[in-house]
This record gives sequence, C-alpha cells and structure tokens, in this order.
Amino acid sequence: MKIVAGKNRGNKLKSLKGLSIRPTSQKVREALFDILGISIEGTYFLDLFAGTGAIGIEALSRGAQKVIFIEKEIKCIKIIKENLKKTKNNQNSLVFKIDFLSGIKLLAKKNYLLDCIFLDPPYNMGLVNISLLEISKLPILKKNSVVIVQHYKKEKVEENINNLKLFDQRKYGESYLSFFSNTNT
Repeated sequence: MKIVAGKNRGNKLKSLKGLSIRPTSQKVREALFDILGISIEGTYFLDLFAGTGAIGIEALSRGAQKVIFIEKEIKCIKIIKENLKKTKNNQNSLVFKIDFLSGIKLLAKKNYLLDCIFLDPPYNMGLVNISLLEISKLPILKKNSVVIVQHYKKEKVEENINNLKLFDQRKYGESYLSFFSNTNT
C-alpha cells in the first residue's frame, strides 16, 4: 500500500495481515482525492474507523493541516502510529484509541471543527446511517464541510440525514463512495 500523491508520494505504508480489515484500495484513494482536489489543502480532516490510517495519511501528504484518526483496535492504532512516524506526519495528527461514537463526542466536547470527514465503517453492520446520524447531531462540521462514506454496494444509504445531504455517489467494484454536504450555515 503506497501513498498516491503529495509530499509522501510513493511511501509504502504498513498494513495488518490476517485481520478482517480491508484497507481502502489505491484506486479508490486516488479517485477520492482526485474528486476532492486542492480543496484538501489546509483542512482539518477526520479519518473515522481509520484502520491503517491510509486515507488520513494521504490527506496529510496532499496538504491537510491536521488529521485526526479515530480507531478502536489497538493493533490498528500501532500501525497508524508507525505509518505516521515513517511519513514524518506526527506533528500534524492526533490518534485516538476509541470507538467512533465516543470519538466524535470527544471532538465535539473539545470544540473541534472539521472540514472533511471520511468514514469507512465495517461492512454490513448497519453503521453507515447510524454514523451519519450521530455526526449530524454534533457541532463538529464547519460551513461547507463534506462527509464521505465508503460502504458496500448493497448497503442502503439515506440521502438526507438532518443537515447532511447526499450530493454525489461513485461505484468502485464492491464499494461506493457517497459524498454528503453539510447544509448548516
């Protein structure tokens, strides 16, 4: 697994073997950041259900100001920290070993405001719409922010969840990327 573009382009990231983790493929990461383009520069970015941290590290490589990683599995946390150290991105990141709901509530309590949230919850566990609903309830999104969900192609995603409105959807093999805008101003 390699960083696709930016200051860390070509760096190989560590991954986990033998666990039920499915890192976002290079093709999907490349497509995601091609869609986001230069809008990623200077952002506060959340990698929720971070896994190996590949999405967040790609965001840092492409100019995100700060990336917060939320992941509950200790083995994944160790990999994220190793990948951040390898890419020299420790100073621009925060890593929390916490479940997604407690994590986003913690961010709200600490008054973090995010430009972009990427989430890739475990497939077929009903977490996509639950996660979006919980995100929409908390004051963690800046004006004009975007929330991107990677999900299984057969998983039904609500188009409107409070202030989050679906504005784009792209299919990549067995996965979709669904893009939501924050309509709160």
